[in-house]
Amino acid sequence: MRRLVHDIRNHLAVAIANVEAFRDGVLEPSPERLTAVLQALSEADALLSGLTSGPDAAAKASDM
Repeated sequence: MRRLVHDIRNHLAVAIANVEAFRDGVLEPSPERLTAVLQALSEADALLSGLTSGPDAAAKASDM
């Protein structure tokens, strides 16, 4: 479970850092960078969806 939480936080941190950099004018929100943000959020969403996708989800999550 700790690994799962770490992975979710990592994906969210990537997305947050990029959006803050866009907001602050440090990075331009290019299509490639926006795709990276979307990918990070999608991966976090997939991990979270795995937690709620059935009776085996808790067992799978604890194995991570």
